Amino acid sequence: MIWYILAAFFPCVLVVIFSTITRNKWIGTIVTLILIGASIYKGFFHDEWIIFLDVVSILAGYIIVDQLKMHKNENFRG
Repeated sequence: MIWYILAAFFPCVLVVIFSTITRNKWIGTIVTLILIGASIYKGFFHDEWIIFLDVVSILAGYIIVDQLKMHKNENFRG
């Protein structure tokens, strides 16, 4: 059960974090897709529903970053 909960929220958080750090919503989404794709390729997923939840969560993270314009945060000085 914990795997489904993590699959529903963790990729969304990754997209938000990577997009905020890189200040680019596309790079944040692509980096998250690469991480999830590599773990699928290595066989760390046990069920197709987890992959589906990951994709939906990545999409939700992209929408959150796009709506809140977190990728254009000028207050962050890195």
